[in-house]
Amino acid sequence: MRGLSARKPGQPELIEFPDPELGTGEVILAPTVCGICSTDVKMAMRGESDPSYTLGHEVVGEIIDAHPSSKWSVGQHVVAAPYLPCGSCAYCHHGQVTLCPDLFKTAIAPGGLAERVLIPPAIAERGLFAVPEGLSDEVAALTEPLGCVLKALEDTPVAVGDSVLVVGDGPMGQLIAAAARMSGAWPVIVAGMTSHRLAVAESNFADVVIDVSKCDLRANVEKHTRGRGADVVFVVVSSGEALTSGIQAVRAGGAVNAFAGVPEGTTVELDLRKLHYEQYHMTGSFGIGPAHMAKALQLLVSERINVSPIITARFSFEEASDAVSYAAQRAGLKALVLFDSSGGKLDG
Repeated sequence: MRGLSARKPGQPELIEFPDPELGTGEVILAPTVCGICSTDVKMAMRGESDPSYTLGHEVVGEIIDAHPSSKWSVGQHVVAAPYLPCGSCAYCHHGQVTLCPDLFKTAIAPGGLAERVLIPPAIAERGLFAVPEGLSDEVAALTEPLGCVLKALEDTPVAVGDSVLVVGDGPMGQLIAAAARMSGAWPVIVAGMTSHRLAVAESNFADVVIDVSKCDLRANVEKHTRGRGADVVFVVVSSGEALTSGIQAVRAGGAVNAFAGVPEGTTVELDLRKLHYEQYHMTGSFGIGPAHMAKALQLLVSERINVSPIITARFSFEEASDAVSYAAQRAGLKALVLFDSSGGKLDG
């Protein structure tokens, strides 16, 4: 079978992988849709030294083989969690599932961008979710990224009436804005530098958009928050500078969430006097657990969060490397790879 390999830095390509063999408790999927995210872009740019993995983890598929000991049947359409916490360590017992030291020991193989995906027994039992009737596989492919957003709101809660600033206008920033609005936040402010992305945010998810290439972020946030700054700030840009700007824009007693992953060694200068006297809170947020996936799927089927404006391109499996390039160039927002379609970019 074929899968999209990141073996050559900057040159993802479809290569041959071994066909999966079904074992006890396992399930094999034929993917129907797989989303492209910034992690795929990062892996593609740096290359992957382990040849046994493909890109892709936001995967929806049809079960084509299921061991009799599993609870699944051939023909079902499912969303797969890409990895799974153990459920029994100290971190899992504290509800901090993404800090589980075994988080990546149980994972789909070889990855979402392959013609067949093997689901290990633990994921088949706790991390596989049936696509509800009436929900398209394309929309269901947003379950994992939306789950990451729900994890962020769990780490940094948003209350009704909170002002929320999202630093970053990409797909994840848009999803955080949508979830904040669903939680009753007002105003929801999205800051970015890409006009077409800010236009999507303004039309669908944000009360205010700020083009930080043209104006001062802090001054404009204060303008819309009675001079206080934002109650809650989510930084969804992979840079120390973006995090610093988010800290500068939070109100005294507010909260800042460093949502975007950054390169190893990235640091920021921290004004400890401001931290001490203004008593704002800082944390990060990473990944998902099964509960976040389940809740995200419920929100998608209820249409409480409409992800359609975020999907701006579809590519066939043959064009999977082009989908990664599309995401890397920030040409639109979310790119999906469809395994039974000729693909094609969408208007907008």
